[in-house]
Amino acid sequence: MRLSVRPLLNYANVNSFSYGNQWIIRAGDPNVLYFQVVDLDQGPANVIGGPLPSFGFQGSTTLSGNVGLRYVVGVGTNNQPAAITVTFPSIDNTQVITLPAVQDPNDASIWSVTIGQNQKPNSGNVQFAVAEGNSIRRFGVLNILSVEYPQADGAC
Repeated sequence: MRLSVRPLLNYANVNSFSYGNQWIIRAGDPNVLYFQVVDLDQGPANVIGGPLPSFGFQGSTTLSGNVGLRYVVGVGTNNQPAAITVTFPSIDNTQVITLPAVQDPNDASIWSVTIGQNQKPNSGNVQFAVAEGNSIRRFGVLNILSVEYPQADGAC
């Protein structure tokens, strides 16, 4: 099992969102980042002769590849309690941000993390820790976050 996440953009509810390759946020704004946990070892691309799934990035050309099958965290009594911790790394240890994620009550594969107005993560990789009972699975997603830093004059 290789867990990963897919960023969700324009999230309104479990029936209204779009998949993306990256979150793009503005530093200093409160941001809620939604994501879906997936198992990269499962899904249509791993079935012989199965279709190759694809998803796009905010209006760019469609990218193809194995996007995995959604993974429901915490299924079964041995996998409780379930939690996800999201870490936004930095080369400066004082600027590392670690936040708990919140599971969507209507779809257990969808989680969100809230970045406060005073929290300013760096662009790039994001690390995830999925805890199920006594088991913790850790993984990182490369270049999943792009952060705009506006100047005092409003320019980015």
